[in-house]
Amino acid sequence: MNKKIALTVQRTSEISEAERLAARNAIVAFEKFMKQLWAARQHDQRLVNVLNSNKDASPNDLFKIRHLLRRYQREVRDRYAALIIAFAGKKDEKLQSASEGYIHTLQPLENDTTTKQIKSALQDAMQQLTEFLEEFLEAFEDFNDPDQIKSIIGTSKKADKIVQSIENIIDSQMKVHFEKNILKRVKLNSIRGHIVRRARLIKMLEA
Repeated sequence: MNKKIALTVQRTSEISEAERLAARNAIVAFEKFMKQLWAARQHDQRLVNVLNSNKDASPNDLFKIRHLLRRYQREVRDRYAALIIAFAGKKDEKLQSASEGYIHTLQPLENDTTTKQIKSALQDAMQQLTEFLEEFLEAFEDFNDPDQIKSIIGTSKKADKIVQSIENIIDSQMKVHFEKNILKRVKLNSIRGHIVRRARLIKMLEA
């Protein structure tokens, strides 16, 4: 057998159908996750846009609409908290049960070094998102702060970098790696099958 073909066969055999299925499932899952993350980001961005247009509002102005700001604060908290749980999964000690998160779709591929690095990068980015959420919610608390609007807007800008970082990990690292090094090998399997069948036919005809 040609050395190049032999190398292709060897590499192809390293990837199981279960791993290919896991890669496809992970791509679908994280595409869904990104849609949810951007939806949450657009929601809190609406308030930031309003504040940007009213930077001259006084602490007293904000205090008078505090019930609206509190409601918005709760909505932001609930949206991001739900996403953080959806990403990592949740354990219920009372029911002794656990729900798996998006990150668990990578478990079947953890023997792959690159996938482990991608998983670690995603977890680090989500930790940054958790820290952003705490800081963002805290910015709503002090209505006596003359710089409260500036604080809310400034904190919000941090989220853009974090969300874009997560999207980059998913699109430019995870999806590219899976499609190039795991899913593409399905085609190599097909090529190998044609080669084997053709060789068998030749052997039978030459016998």
